[in-house]
Amino acid sequence: MSQASAIVNAIPGNARVRVRTPGKYIVLWLFAPVFLVAIGAGLWLNVKSRETQIAALEFRTNASGDEGAYFTLPEFLVDLSPDRNGRTAYLKMQAAVALNGADAETVASVIETKQPLVVERLTFFLRELRPEDFAGSESMARVKREMARRVNLVIAPEVARDVVIEDLVIQ
Repeated sequence: MSQASAIVNAIPGNARVRVRTPGKYIVLWLFAPVFLVAIGAGLWLNVKSRETQIAALEFRTNASGDEGAYFTLPEFLVDLSPDRNGRTAYLKMQAAVALNGADAETVASVIETKQPLVVERLTFFLRELRPEDFAGSESMARVKREMARRVNLVIAPEVARDVVIEDLVIQ
């Protein structure tokens, strides 16, 4: 005979008595504050990340002494088309768009507003490539020219001077 039924049978008149289970309350009092702290931390991190999102415009001086602006694009992580053996490779790339010195702020604001389109065009282009397309300086120059052409198509009538590949890893 269980403890709850023994208590019920011991009460005269066969009246029902509710047996409290403190385990439910312990769980409630432990998980409610943890849940509230997690929600508060998520909201705080969301607000902090919005405050730090500014245009990634950086001015650098090249070898000839001209100052140019570079707009850093987000990091690309894409799977490349399969090579001749059918193996799929992955590309991780960090790139920046080189802008003319005089119109740098204007072009940077245009790129920032159209950044999703720029990233989309470049991602689709990079996914079409194979690992062999990155072999040699001629191939890399061809890839850079095509990336610059696609950026200029999106930000037209503004013009970006070049696309600078800062980091490139193919695995």
